[in-house]
This record gives sequence, structure tokens and C-alpha cells, in this order.
Amino acid sequence: MAASLKLYTLYNLMGSLLPIVVSLVTVPLYLRLIGVDGYGVLAIVWLFLGYFGVFDLGLGMASANQFSKLSNHKEMASVFWTGVWTNLVLGIIGAGVLFFLGDYLFEHLFKMSNEMHASVVGALPWLALAVPVITVSGIFSGVIDGRQKFLMLNALGVASTFFLQVLPLLTAYLHGPNLTWIIAVTVLSRLLFGALPMGVVAIRILGAVKPELPQWHWVKKLLGYGGWTTISSMVVPITGAMDKFMLGSMVGPAAVTFFALPERLARQGAIVPGAVTRALFPKLSAGNEYDAREITLHSLDLLLLIQTPLICALILVLQPFLGIWVGWSVAEKAGPVGLIIAATIWIVGLNYFPSMLLQARGRPDIAAKLRILELLPYFLVLWTAIHYLGLIGGGIGLLFVSVLDMVFLFFGAGLPVFMNKIFWQSVAWIFIAEFLAWSFYKAEMAWYFFSTLLIILSIIWVGYVSPELRNTVFIWVGKVAGNKFKEVQK
Repeated sequence: MAASLKLYTLYNLMGSLLPIVVSLVTVPLYLRLIGVDGYGVLAIVWLFLGYFGVFDLGLGMASANQFSKLSNHKEMASVFWTGVWTNLVLGIIGAGVLFFLGDYLFEHLFKMSNEMHASVVGALPWLALAVPVITVSGIFSGVIDGRQKFLMLNALGVASTFFLQVLPLLTAYLHGPNLTWIIAVTVLSRLLFGALPMGVVAIRILGAVKPELPQWHWVKKLLGYGGWTTISSMVVPITGAMDKFMLGSMVGPAAVTFFALPERLARQGAIVPGAVTRALFPKLSAGNEYDAREITLHSLDLLLLIQTPLICALILVLQPFLGIWVGWSVAEKAGPVGLIIAATIWIVGLNYFPSMLLQARGRPDIAAKLRILELLPYFLVLWTAIHYLGLIGGGIGLLFVSVLDMVFLFFGAGLPVFMNKIFWQSVAWIFIAEFLAWSFYKAEMAWYFFSTLLIILSIIWVGYVSPELRNTVFIWVGKVAGNKFKEVQK
């Protein structure tokens, strides 16, 4: 990888890793202050709100695509203000829909106590306010992303996440488990510590201080790209949230917590592919078709080698870590479904690459059409699995749609992943890790020995298969050892 790509990937990794540290501290405290059911309801609320982010209509991604290509500051300012005003109007429309339909949806779709329902309904004005905040923020991040200011983007993201986690927690401590207060403070935190600072930075990058009226030709161009992105971004939240929605309505809010906790941990396994593809997007957008495809294939090979030992480790440590983190009573319920979720994260990480390639090359329509085809079989499998298997069924549904997404996306992007020898070797490592993880017993020392051995062997496999990664590690170790030797001499 080019030096700039490595640096941008590092920025994105740090921007994803630091909020995890905050979450590791805050999540057990949330469970203690608002309870398992309260945390489940809160998770449903954020999923619900996140889905209303589709009123962005894909303009955030479309603007990032334009900002990565344009060099004329006047044109960039025009795109920026067109996107801001358009997304503000769309966000206000989304806010109105949420405000007037929210009460009905929360009452009839989800199982929750009358007290919790009253708290959520009381927070509807705040939830409605959050919709335009989310849509306009998409344009701000599009500027920073498209202009490859990844250090600034991640610094803003870390600061915003910190306040989003800590201030609502402080509110729960001071006012008790009242979801109205918690939701209100979260929305205000997102506005004051997320959207506003990001907007100031975006304006400074572009020098677009003076507001402009939206330009119709830019509206059409952004919507032309963003329209298909929107369809895709509507389907992805459906497939990403429907398991929790169905668990909440068919089983109850506690099941959402037992699903969301391991999912939150497992999703950290997608940090590396997410960081790489975010750094790749501007380069894939600006380059030619051949170079974009070659860069994607090479990056995919490297990711398979880096990601496989990480996911094996994630699968093996997930259950013992859950027990230490939130208690063994929760871990016993959340652990088994977490193992299924962890395997899907390996697949999801790979799926970032064909999806990003299609979007960068101006063909988001392919991904959108393929994802529409996934919906009906996904709903049927998910409903059947949850109906008969409960919590585990949610994990099976997620695994099914992830595999289906992989087959469709790699086929649509023309990337021959299923002919890749490294891919099938990685699949074998994941299967072995899953087999070992399902036999977990916390008091069995032999299990810990074999788990550690498996992780070590998977790392040795990476060094054997990839001279590039092996040499990179040797060079890095040599530099560290050399610096230590110089310090000793001094």
C-alpha cells in the first residue's frame, strides 16, 4: 500500500479504536443504571433513528465522491451549500414523519413496559430534531472525507463519541433511568459536539463561509449518484436492524440487549476493513477503472491475511470477555449468538470492498439492485429462525444475509474472491475457531491453551503465505530493536 494510504488507514483505525475504550467502560454502567430492558429499548430507539438517516438520500456519499474529484473551490462551495440546503429540507421532512408516526410505531411494533413507552414518546421531539442533524452532518463529513482530511475527521469523531457516551450516562446517574432525559441529552450532544464542530471544519476546508443558494444542476447530479446509494442505504439498515426489531417485537427488549452486546463487541472486528476502504474511496473515485480494480484486489488479499487471525481471536475471546465485562449471567445468554455474529463480521468486512468499488466507480445502482433482491429471502429466513429458535435465530438470519450479500456483491463487482486460495484457507481458520469456541468452558485450562495455540498458528500462516507482510513485520521489528540498541548505547 502507498504511504499515504497506510497513514490514512492508521488515522481511521485510531478513530475507531479510541471510542471502543470509552464503550468498554460505559456499557456496564448503562446496564447497571437503566437495566437490561432499558438498554434494549434504548438500542431499538437508536436503530429506529438511524434508519431515518436514509432521508439523507445518499447525498453525503455523493458529495464525498464529488469533493474527491473537484479541484475548483467555487464548484466545491456550490456542491457544499447545495448539499446542506437539500439535506436540511430532507431532514425536516424526515423529522415530521418520525414525530407523527413515532408513537404508533413504538406502541405497536415493540414489546416494552408502559413506563418505558411513555419515556420514549416523551422524547419524540428530540428524536425528530436529530434527523436533520444527521442528514446535514452527512454533507459535513463528506467534505472532510472527500478532501482526505482523515486525521481531522477522526479527531472530531472521537470527541463526539466521547460526549455521546458520557453525557447521557451522567444524565442517567443524576436523573435515574428516564429515557426521555437520556435521549434528549444524547441528541444535544450530537448537535453541539458532533454536527457543529464538523460544520465549522468543513467550511474552513472549503473556504465557503458565505452561504449560497442551491444549484439545480448539482441537485440533479448528487441525486443521480445518491439515489441508488440511498436505495442501498435503505436496504442495509433494514438488514442490519431488522434482526433487533424482530427480536424486540417477538421476544422482548431483553433479547435485544443480549443480541446487541455481543454484536457491539463483534463489530469491532470490522474496524480494519472499514478503515482501509474509507481511505481507499477517494483514490478509487479519482483513478481509472483498471487501477481501481487492481488496488481493490491487492488490498483484499492483504485484508484476508490481516483480518483472519484477528477474527479468530475475536471468536475465541468473545465469551470469556463478555463474562468479565458484563457478568457471566449475561454472557451465558449473549455468548452463543455472539459466536454466530462474530463469524458474520468476517464476511461483512470483506463485503466492504466490492461495495466501495461499485460506489467509487459511479455504479451504486448495481449494489442497490442486488440488495433489493436479498430482502424477501432474508425476511423469510429471519422470521422463521426467530420464531422457532428465539435469540439464536437472530444470529442465523444475520449470517444468512451476510453470505447472500457476499455472493451478490462480489459477483456484481466482478471480483473473483471465490477463486482466491487465500479466501478458502481463511474460511478453514474461521471454522476451526468456531468449533473450538462452541466448546468453551470457563474453568477448563486446556481450552485456553488450544485457543492460544490456534491464534499463534494463524499468525504463522500469515507470515508463511505473505512475504510482503512478513518483510514488513521484520523491518518494523528491526527498527524498534535498532532504536532500543541506540538508547542502550547512550
